Amino acid sequence: MEQTTTPNSGIQLFACPGCNAQMHFNPKLQQLECDHCGTHVPIDSSTDHIKENSLRQQIQDAGGDPTVTVEQLIYKCNRCGAQAVITTDTATYTCAFCNYEMVNPVAYKTRVIQPSAMVPFKIDRPQSDSIFKTWLGRGIWAPNDLKKFAREDSLHGIYLPFWTYDAETSSDWTGYGGRYYYTTEVYTDSSGNKQTRQVQHTEWIYRSGTYNHFFDDILIGGATELSQSEYETIFPFNLDELVNFDAKYISGWEADVYDVTVNDGYEKAEAIMARAIREACEQECRIDTYKDVSIGTTYANQSYKHILLPVWLCTYMYKQAKYSFIINGQTGKIYGKKPVSAVKVVIAVLLALIIIIAIIYFAQQRHSTNY
Repeated sequence: MEQTTTPNSGIQLFACPGCNAQMHFNPKLQQLECDHCGTHVPIDSSTDHIKENSLRQQIQDAGGDPTVTVEQLIYKCNRCGAQAVITTDTATYTCAFCNYEMVNPVAYKTRVIQPSAMVPFKIDRPQSDSIFKTWLGRGIWAPNDLKKFAREDSLHGIYLPFWTYDAETSSDWTGYGGRYYYTTEVYTDSSGNKQTRQVQHTEWIYRSGTYNHFFDDILIGGATELSQSEYETIFPFNLDELVNFDAKYISGWEADVYDVTVNDGYEKAEAIMARAIREACEQECRIDTYKDVSIGTTYANQSYKHILLPVWLCTYMYKQAKYSFIINGQTGKIYGKKPVSAVKVVIAVLLALIIIIAIIYFAQQRHSTNY
């Protein structure tokens, strides 16, 4: 296979060794495939470049991941000769004149931290379309014209940047564990009779301890296309399938570069760790219940990786409101929001009222007949 790099741009073209047409990554085969003659070219799936990086060292060396300057390039298409201006952080580029698609590894070099690994797409276009169609057909409350707005052609596969974080934590905690006990109480009921009942009380016992935990691969989205909560709707990704970053996996696909810095990503990761630590310490303090749990945590040996993960994404507008549909490009897990048809809701409420009125009417008729 001929891999061409455009002079002075770094943009890579993956040409078929059989017919010189463009090759695309095929998720089913996990290989490059020529759409013209059907030639397949394997891709190296090594993992030797995947490693954890010291967060403290990154902060010291890069001065806290500073903002980088994005330059512009003049790209001349190797197929049709057309020239265009692109920015160096454009990860993939399609020629507007001949639709030839290119991968721009230079985009990742404009960032302080380049991706070391990625999970290739496993869900291909036909699968994603089928998943999307099935999802659109579910539910009775969506508007009838939803398909006009949430079209299949708006669903696109894209590699999005993520950070993973590891940390060793040690948490000293104190609090009060509550043990329930019961006493018998005598009372007089509404008829004047004496009755007994069990009354619950809580004995509060001071408790303390240490909770140690190693957090492995806390996953944080590195692009602002989606919020962290939206990313988490399609978790988990199987990170055991990470391979070395290779531009061949991006050929024929969209890709993005991070705009959430490694430091900002770590703040989100530490907040996730802190919530997990609190839940664990509260459970250790609990007997039957707990209160006033105080926690002091130290974090050590924090590390990170910058990786790319596959996502199918559709964002559409319906009556000035934004809705998203997301597919995990590795596992097929989905998340989506649909608008609710006000007309259908009103009709359903009216039908329910009619049924209730009818039931009351026939009940009254039966009652009057009996008399």
